[in-house]
Amino acid sequence: MLGVQSSNDPERYLGLPNMVGKTKKEAFKNLKDRFKQRIDNWSTRHLSQGEKEVFVKSILQAIPTYSMSYFLLLKLLCSDLESIVAKFWWQKGHGQRGIHWCTWNELCISKEQGGLGFRRLDQFNVALLAKQGWCLINYPDSLLAQVLKAKYFPNLDFIHAQLGNLPSLTWMSVWAAKGLLKDGLCWGVGKGDQISVWNDRWILSVTTNRRSNITENPEIESVADLIETTHRWKKELIENTFPEHTAQKILQIPLVEDHEDFQVWRGEHSGEFTVRSAYKLLQEAT
Repeated sequence: MLGVQSSNDPERYLGLPNMVGKTKKEAFKNLKDRFKQRIDNWSTRHLSQGEKEVFVKSILQAIPTYSMSYFLLLKLLCSDLESIVAKFWWQKGHGQRGIHWCTWNELCISKEQGGLGFRRLDQFNVALLAKQGWCLINYPDSLLAQVLKAKYFPNLDFIHAQLGNLPSLTWMSVWAAKGLLKDGLCWGVGKGDQISVWNDRWILSVTTNRRSNITENPEIESVADLIETTHRWKKELIENTFPEHTAQKILQIPLVEDHEDFQVWRGEHSGEFTVRSAYKLLQEAT
């Protein structure tokens, strides 16, 4: 009636598929083609290892970045892309196979630790998607945040949201980065009423707030219970409840008067999320 034609070959927008369909492998196969094409264009040149390193980091590993910012790629695809790069790295000349003297994961170790600092694409993919999760938490009025919340977690926040039944690829991708966000998020103290003293991470330099040598005070539930009405820490209560080192850390936390509790990223001194620090956090965990 409307005269709209159907198509079995939907176009792409900004390099991303408008429709993914049932097989992600088919939707993103063009990434492998683009890798091979770029390498073919450069393989005839005699590049030093230093020049190859720049080519890999600046050109090859930048190709899938936009796609990985919005979609969780198959690990098999990431592995295939890394294999293409590794083959190019070790080859002696165009079409000449070289000996792989170490594994790809060893090449991805930071230079400070003896590697070359190449990216593990599956981990970098999750770090990029974690940025989308960070935006859902900190910019709840954005269109994407409102749509996803209405459909998948109307009565919860993102951190406590479930994957749900028949999730879209967009939601499945962002949700896959939730674990990384939970590891990297820390509460900034405002009023303190949203923060659980015993279950939430709110002391930056303390890995977990639950300690076997702390006897939980049943009268203390939220951080607000540790704050005076004058908006100062209850020093005596804190020193009697926590070990000396932890108590000193708490007393050093600045209190933001008349401000709601807020989430900060512990990977940066600024408290703002960065993909670089998220990727580093993943590397340290493996």
